[in-house]
Amino acid sequence: MSALSDFLENEVLDHLFGTGTYSSPCVYVGLDSGSPADTGPGSEVSGGGYLRQRVVNWDVAAAGATENSSAITFPQATASYNVKAVILMDGSTVACTTNMLWYGNLTTSRLVNQNDTFETRRGS
Repeated sequence: MSALSDFLENEVLDHLFGTGTYSSPCVYVGLDSGSPADTGPGSEVSGGGYLRQRVVNWDVAAAGATENSSAITFPQATASYNVKAVILMDGSTVACTTNMLWYGNLTTSRLVNQNDTFETRRGS
């Protein structure tokens, strides 16, 4: 399952109906080891060399969907962690206040072992 967050739904509606403005943010891809919901991330991965990745190569939307134009590669893990979902955030770090924009659960969770590299591929 994937969905827009409540935050982004409200921002888009306010912008569309003229009750607010919304500027396109810098989009960062993150990994979640919990169960994200429309209200926010579940339990974003932290430590183990994990860093959100900024993505700027999005295809033009068609049929209500878009995808990244290239692979998204996370740093090599320095400790193991489990990934259950991918999240899009409007900020670069877990430590700062940021908003979740979108989330998508993986079909099967993925254990990222120490020295592994987690990568998403185009359209995956």
